[in-house]
Amino acid sequence: MTSNYDYDLVSIGSGPAGQRAAVQAAKLGRRAAVIEKRRCVGGVCTGTGTIPSKTIREAILAYAGGSARSDRLPWARPASRPSAEQLLAGVEAIVSREIEVIEQQLRRNDVTLIQGEASFLDPNTLAVRTETGATRVRAGHVVIAVGTRPAPTPGVEPDGQIVLNSDQIVSLKTLPRTLAVVGAGVIGVEYASMFAAVGVQVTLVERRDRPLEFLDREIVDELMHQLRQRNVTFRLGEAVESLAITENAPLRAVLNLESGKRLVADAVLFSAGRLAATESLRVSRRRPRSRAVWPRARPSASRRDRWPATFPSGSTRSPRSRWWGRPSTS
Repeated sequence: MTSNYDYDLVSIGSGPAGQRAAVQAAKLGRRAAVIEKRRCVGGVCTGTGTIPSKTIREAILAYAGGSARSDRLPWARPASRPSAEQLLAGVEAIVSREIEVIEQQLRRNDVTLIQGEASFLDPNTLAVRTETGATRVRAGHVVIAVGTRPAPTPGVEPDGQIVLNSDQIVSLKTLPRTLAVVGAGVIGVEYASMFAAVGVQVTLVERRDRPLEFLDREIVDELMHQLRQRNVTFRLGEAVESLAITENAPLRAVLNLESGKRLVADAVLFSAGRLAATESLRVSRRRPRSRAVWPRARPSASRRDRWPATFPSGSTRSPRSRWWGRPSTS
């Protein structure tokens, strides 16, 4: 690799894809770095996604007596309905341990960690904004592993208590008595089953006729049967038209459905998809001429010509992300 570059490979994002790409490059004798805009490494997976959600799941299993490892968990099984504080008690410790493991792996493989927010100046040059200023980083290859963010909620910004997105579950202060979950995908069904297991009355709203369409119908039917036995109500074929919060205490969420129906719940969780978090990269959002130029493995020849050293990972490869193009001048 030419010495004109600061690094042979730079990963934007320290989640599983970015972390492993940088470590593998370092193992092959290349100069590698990871750029992370959060204070902690690990990305959404460690901060608000996989690790926290599975930790909460284990806490709920321990409460319900369904975990064989409950005696080794860092919390005591409550005698009655657990509080949000009890369910989230072990999250911080486990997340901290995972962050330490990732940091040690990066140090052990001589991968440089750069704290800041990256954006493209050209296909091989990144501007990195930090708390103390800005710097430029040149790389022979760039891996875009910025992860995803929750899709926006209609009309009302999430406050983390009454209106939530999936990233805010880990900061929940109190367990609601009733919860509306919008979106019956993997995340929505997972959290619906978790809250139902601790006695929350859950209503699952989904615009499609059935949840989890990619699964075998018999499996989904059995899952719905089990959830209904746990007081989960399904509103299938329904879409949310607008969302509001009541004016008088206690504050509650009001969902107006396109069918004219109205749902009222102590809290609402929006899990209607996630979007690639590519806005800060400052590249144009021109949509490709056809879906065929978005491969699952190698970029097309035309795309390699424009950005020969840049490789999107995970959700940033999806046509929905719409980030590929020339650097933005705005």
